[in-house]
Parts: sequence; C-alpha cells; structure tokens
Amino acid sequence: MWCRQHPEAIGPSFRNEESLERFITALRPMVEQDHAELAERMPWDLQNAIELYRLLLWVARTAASPTPDCDLLHVTAAGWAAIPALVHQRLNGTPMLLTEHGVYVREAYMAAARSGNTTAARVVATRVARALTRAAYTSADVIAPVTGAHRAWERALGVPEHRIRPIPNGVHAPEVTAPLPGTLTVVSVGRIDPLKDVETLLRVAAEVLVRVPDATFLHYGPVQPGEEAYARRCVDLHRRLNLGHKFRFMGSTTDPSGAMRLADVVVMTSVSEGLPLSALEAMAEARPVVATSVGGVPNCLQGCGLVAPPSAVEDLAGCIVMLLQDLPLASMLGERGRRRVERDYDERSFVQRYRSLLAELCLSAEVAA
Repeated sequence: MWCRQHPEAIGPSFRNEESLERFITALRPMVEQDHAELAERMPWDLQNAIELYRLLLWVARTAASPTPDCDLLHVTAAGWAAIPALVHQRLNGTPMLLTEHGVYVREAYMAAARSGNTTAARVVATRVARALTRAAYTSADVIAPVTGAHRAWERALGVPEHRIRPIPNGVHAPEVTAPLPGTLTVVSVGRIDPLKDVETLLRVAAEVLVRVPDATFLHYGPVQPGEEAYARRCVDLHRRLNLGHKFRFMGSTTDPSGAMRLADVVVMTSVSEGLPLSALEAMAEARPVVATSVGGVPNCLQGCGLVAPPSAVEDLAGCIVMLLQDLPLASMLGERGRRRVERDYDERSFVQRYRSLLAELCLSAEVAA
C-alpha cells in the first residue's frame, strides 16, 4: 500500500543504507536456518543477496502500478499478477476473484527444479512464489480453478473449501464433425515451452514411427517468449532423432479446430495443466486424445481418451500406436469425447457460470457498501 501511495520514493528507499541494513537483518535467520529437507547445503553469497533484493524491488514497483476504479478485481494467476489487485483491494475494499488455469506455485517449483540455478537461488524463487500465492489465496473472495484437481494445492495453502468454486473451461462444439481422415496424422497444439514438454513429444514421435512408419506428426504453436533456448534444444533433438519431414513444426495457428480436423489422433505431453482448451477442442471435433495425466485431464478424458504418466515416452507412444492401428476404436473414442463436451464442457454453460459468479460478487460488494 505504501508503494502505491509513494511510487516516487521506491527507488530512493531501496538505495537507502537503513533499508539495506533492515534487509540484511531479516535475511540472516533464513541464511542460518538448517534446511534439513534439502539434498545439499544452501550456501549463500553476495550475488544471492543482491538478486533477492532486486526481486523485492520489482515486487515494490509492481505494487506501485496504478489500477483503475472498478467493481471487481479479476486475477488470472496467483503470482505476480495478483500484486496490484491485492493493493487495490486493501485500499478500496473491492472484491477479488482469482481464476487458476495452472497452479502457479507448482509451476514455479518445476521451473526452479529445471533452472540449473544454485540451491540458494532455487530456494529464493520458490519461497517468493509461495508467498505471492498465499497472499493471493488469502485475499481472494472466491477462487475459481478450471478443474477441481487444483483443490488439493489450494486447501494445502490455507484456502477454506467454501471459497473454492471450480468452473471448467468450455468450448463450442460444431453441429457437424468430419470423420477421421485416415491419413495416420497425429496433431499437437501448444506453445513451445518446457511445461508442454515438447522434447517428450519428439521422443514419442520417434517411438511411434518405428512401429507406424507412415505416420506424420504436426505440431502447432509458437515459441513462448523467453523460451528461445528451449526451442533451439527442441530443434536440435528433432535433428538428432532424424525425424525429418515426419514431424513438422507448423508455427502459430488462428484456427486450432481446423488443425484438429487434420488429425486421426491428438496428443498432449504437458507436465502441468489445468483443463487445456486444446483437449476440449479436439474432443469437440470428435478426435481421440492421448494425453499426460496432469491437472484435470484424467477426469476430462475418462472413457473417451487415453492417458499416461508425464514423460512416459513408451506409454504415450503405445497409446498412439494402438489408435493409429485401430481407427474404428479411435473414431469411437472421438465420438464419446464430443458427447462429453456437449454434456459437461459446453461454452454457453461455461460463460453463464462466470456471469453468475461475477454478478454475485459485484452484488455482494454493493450490499456491503
């Protein structure tokens, strides 16, 4: 709140010697703490301290970001995006809705684990992520995850059950769907990002092609900004696996449903998800889905798709091969998926549930005023 009210004083305050002394005093117990849960000692050095101080400066600057007058605050992730909303809520008493697609703190843990940073840097990153998440969870009037599978994380971080109200994603299902093309085409849709685990996708493709040489893989999706190095690793792995034209990076698409219609099988290899729209879009087009058992995916695909553990190359490949070699089975699962979308993931129902929740929160604010 102070940062919002005095934005011009943030820089001088962080350069103030007294502030630095207060920071060091607060840091010392953390540095000296015995982290028995860690596999290795957590050595701190000056660089770690500077990086944490700089991170706190960015928290302060984010808190200073102005927000317009509004009747409701809608936060779409329980991390940095929540900071301006938290300040606005405290200053104005405005109700706050938090919608969660992935679980921010879980994905922060995963990012730290694969970062290659020192133990101290990983501990800082995850503690800050957890603190931001707990602040958002504590302050939100309602948390509306896209899947009930997120409840375990929310409850473990202190959210009472009555404030968790899942609203599954919804998509429009066309009146008529095309039959499977029968071209042995496998389609994936998603940004090129470690969370989508494109490296596992490439290894799955190589395994499938050993058993179904006529198969073709098409991947639609842009490189996530900041993940250019990961994209280069994927291109290099594509070369080393000698996939050639059998696996093609198609780039961005403005017509994901059109991409799905090219598929006999749609595949997802993510290591973290909520309830992915790409799976629902495939189901709406009556395409069978093979996916990793993350987030709300297992429940969504129960009885109408196939799931395997994250990074389980042989299991995922086996599922794809089975469907490519039995297109009537693939078609049956696709039709079941379409009926599931019409019953449980209809776009109109999805929109109406949000409208009702937004109206409820705004009305409660009016009554309180």
